[in-house]
Amino acid sequence: MHIFTVAPDRFASLVERATDTARKASTLPGFISTNILGNAAHTKLLIASKWESEHAWSRTQWDERIGKAVTDLVEGSQADEFELYWQIGP
Repeated sequence: MHIFTVAPDRFASLVERATDTARKASTLPGFISTNILGNAAHTKLLIASKWESEHAWSRTQWDERIGKAVTDLVEGSQADEFELYWQIGP
C-alpha cells in the first residue's frame, strides 16, 4: 500500500500517472488487482495493489516502466508512505 500526500493542484495529474501505472502493472505476471483511492480534499492518494505473492510483487520493482512511474509519483508528492500488507481475512 502506498499513500501519497499531494498538493491539490497536482492531484489530477498524479491520479492519471497512478492509473497509467496500474494498467502497465496489470500485464505483469502475478498481478491480481489495484485500487486507487483519493480523499475529498484531493490531498491524499492511496494505491493498494494485490499480487499472487510477495515474490510476484517484488519482480515488478525491477520493471523499468513501473520503477519510473513510482519515481514520478514519489517526486510529485509532498510525502509518501509505503508498507506491505498481507490479506488475513475475507
